[in-house]
Amino acid sequence: MTRTDDLMAMMQRHMSGTAFVFTRTAKGFSVDLDIQNPRWWEIIARTNLTETASYQIVTDEIDSKFTIIETPRYIDWENDRPRLSAAPTGGPKQSLRDEVDLHVSAEPIRRLVRREAGGLGFRETLDRKKLVAMLAVAAGGVIAVIVVLTVIVNTIG
Repeated sequence: MTRTDDLMAMMQRHMSGTAFVFTRTAKGFSVDLDIQNPRWWEIIARTNLTETASYQIVTDEIDSKFTIIETPRYIDWENDRPRLSAAPTGGPKQSLRDEVDLHVSAEPIRRLVRREAGGLGFRETLDRKKLVAMLAVAAGGVIAVIVVLTVIVNTIG
């Protein structure tokens, strides 16, 4: 059994009794809302949950690193059955970050992964897409400041 298997087993114990399913992958595991199980449909409907996330936990056993890749998912209803989609639909929103039934709230997943992975000796690395996006925003901010300062200096002078 690998540390990745141990991490997944710990997460499953913590999330027992919730609407999340775990799937082992070649590079780690995924955590998804169990939208196929009718047991959870009443709670999803009652809380008006329309936004959740899918998590890919990618582990590197050799370098003791892990990455959490969070992909937003949106819930809409079709023929009295919930389904996940990649794009939001209209209507009132209930976010995973709002107070919802803990059986369907994805919010604790990141915290649990970080805590349990750290206990197994893993260190977190950033998702490359997120890192590139953060650097692009930072560069855009620097450019905006330079443009504003240039306009102010030219206006004064």
